Amino acid sequence: MITAINYHNGLLLLFVLLLSAGCNTDEDSVAVLPPNSEEAAFTYTPDPENPNKLTFMSSPEVETWYSHWSFGDNTAAEGLEATKTYPLSGDYEVRFKIFTEGGTAESTQMVSIESDLIGPNIIQNGEFDSDDAWTILPISNGVEVSFENGAVSWSGGGWGQEGIYQAIEVEANQVYQINMEVTCNGLSDAWFEVYAGQTAPTPGTDYTEGGIRLGLNTWEGCGGEPFEGLLTAFSCSGEDGTFQFPEGGTVYLVIRGGGAEYGTNGVTVDNVSVRQL
Repeated sequence: MITAINYHNGLLLLFVLLLSAGCNTDEDSVAVLPPNSEEAAFTYTPDPENPNKLTFMSSPEVETWYSHWSFGDNTAAEGLEATKTYPLSGDYEVRFKIFTEGGTAESTQMVSIESDLIGPNIIQNGEFDSDDAWTILPISNGVEVSFENGAVSWSGGGWGQEGIYQAIEVEANQVYQINMEVTCNGLSDAWFEVYAGQTAPTPGTDYTEGGIRLGLNTWEGCGGEPFEGLLTAFSCSGEDGTFQFPEGGTVYLVIRGGGAEYGTNGVTVDNVSVRQL
């Protein structure tokens, strides 16, 4: 008798477990459905006082555990809302992507910026008509900097590095954008970096104040192939070229390069600018 009761109880327990498992499977299949592009849709609104400054917003109906913006100029942000200032006119493909338990989805829009951001260039002799206003920063032997033909060039290698710098005056809590025209003939095991720091550079000492604002780095995927254009469009190292400080005063713009092989005129720079956003 006891054996029969145990047998029936066992069958009942097995039936409940199977039913529960079947229900969970149905729930899980609903929960992991992949999102679609409509659920990753977004809008944007220009700042009424600055048409180059846009606020991007998205409110997906599905639950996301991560979201990412790509602004079409080699800069990015996270979150469901982001603000972006475009210093230069042009058409930019903005991409928004959501990540959910069921997968990913994204949507894109073309954003048109009508004019360059108005703001004076606080760099002196950014056109490199000579070496006036710039100081060479020797760090280690191997890479050489030369001012010629209305530009400044880095060449050499041997795991040395050298830079140039200029002191500029900035206002407190103001955002500034660094940019420059760069011609790169292809580097090998090398880097090219831009800094904006409050500490004056010292010859023979590596400069890292404030972190990399813009940069090329062959290990990170840029600078190994020839290109010509704005550094903000090709940079893959550091930030997006912007900086700000809580106190106004003197800031040092430092441009330095080094590594194994720069070749002849491996990097040439012209039209350096720092403008308030």
